[in-house]
Amino acid sequence: MFWFESSDAIKNDNDLQGEDFDYIFDPGEYIGEEGNVKPEKNTNTDNLNNKGNLVQHQPNEPQEKSSDNNDTNMIKKTNNEITNTHGGDTYAEDDNLNLENKVLVKARISLVNLEKRGFLSIAAFINGQEVLKNITLDKLDESKQSLNVNLPVNKETNFLKAGDRDEFFVCAYHVKDLLKEYKSLTYFDCDEGDLIAPDKPTIARLFSPSSLVYKESQDIFNNSSSKYSQLLSTNNGANSNTKLEKEKEEKDTVKVKVYSPLEDRKNTQKLKIIAMVKGQIKSVVIDNVQEEFNKIGGYTISRTFTFDRDTNIGKIQIGDKFFACVSSNDLNPPEGQECEKRVIKNIERPNVLYAR
Repeated sequence: MFWFESSDAIKNDNDLQGEDFDYIFDPGEYIGEEGNVKPEKNTNTDNLNNKGNLVQHQPNEPQEKSSDNNDTNMIKKTNNEITNTHGGDTYAEDDNLNLENKVLVKARISLVNLEKRGFLSIAAFINGQEVLKNITLDKLDESKQSLNVNLPVNKETNFLKAGDRDEFFVCAYHVKDLLKEYKSLTYFDCDEGDLIAPDKPTIARLFSPSSLVYKESQDIFNNSSSKYSQLLSTNNGANSNTKLEKEKEEKDTVKVKVYSPLEDRKNTQKLKIIAMVKGQIKSVVIDNVQEEFNKIGGYTISRTFTFDRDTNIGKIQIGDKFFACVSSNDLNPPEGQECEKRVIKNIERPNVLYAR
């Protein structure tokens, strides 16, 4: 079920500047053992009772084989839930937030080229904490040129205190018609940056006209679809075709493998690692990093996160952006949190990313 609540926001700023998005070079697979830690956490599911959070499938529930009919029924049910939960304005402008114990990132969303239909699903990771919000667009004034959404988090947790160089990311996904768009690449934009200061708001800009984030992903998605179509058309073997179709359509999970090299931080005691794909955030906290160093005989921690490919905003596709972050006070200086990003290029194999 989706929950919608009024999202905190600030007054408009129509003069938005775009920021390009770069790629991270993949240094390749790292072979190593993975230690025992707390079970992988699906934050979206854990926050089932928190309004404003995006809920995913329960990881331990038995899943039936997906079919077009089942997908259609699920999408229609989700659309009805979204429609029936509207209740007046879907956001509220507020410049009077109490930031004494909060770090604030302001997501400035340009509406210049964004159709005011459907909803935005926002996923962010700031100062070691997940932020998930949904904002409906249908009732916005057509003349409105921008929307500013407050994303406050605690200034301090039991493993991280905000610093002025800590990295963060914010992504927003625009869903207009989930039924029609379910198997396509959802329109999205992301911004990654550093906190200006723990006591000052930091601006994240999304959907600026000059942003190339979606275009780059769309090119990868279209190229992948084109290659798949060519393989089907040139291969006359029925068994091979069936295999290709299974690999393309029936794979129901996507894996992200995150590496955190800590050679320069051998005294690290506690570490949080997260991964985000298409609004889904999963995390794990390693309470005793020293114990894991001893077990693996090295200083590079790795974790593999498995995501349900079917999400409440559509299927994860080749071309979707994914992020990984590591958080710990022991990483200071210079940064208590570091984030990196890449693009999903494999459905069958883990997608690898070094988060430091």
